[in-house]
Amino acid sequence: MKVLKRFWLSALFLALSMACLLSFNLIGSYVGKDGLLVEPFGFIPLFWLFILLALVSFLVSLFRNRQNRTNR
Repeated sequence: MKVLKRFWLSALFLALSMACLLSFNLIGSYVGKDGLLVEPFGFIPLFWLFILLALVSFLVSLFRNRQNRTNR
């Protein structure tokens, strides 16, 4: 529980990124009657954004926790 308390924001961003990836795959893509490809393209950049935010928040939390341990 202590780990989740420290890295809750990273876990949230990771869960959101997995939800975007899952949504993209579940919705799928198809070719419409007019010949255009219809796909939920917006989920791809959101996935990468949330992965990046999860990584950055993890590194910031890790750095802050190490700093707090050395200052004690």
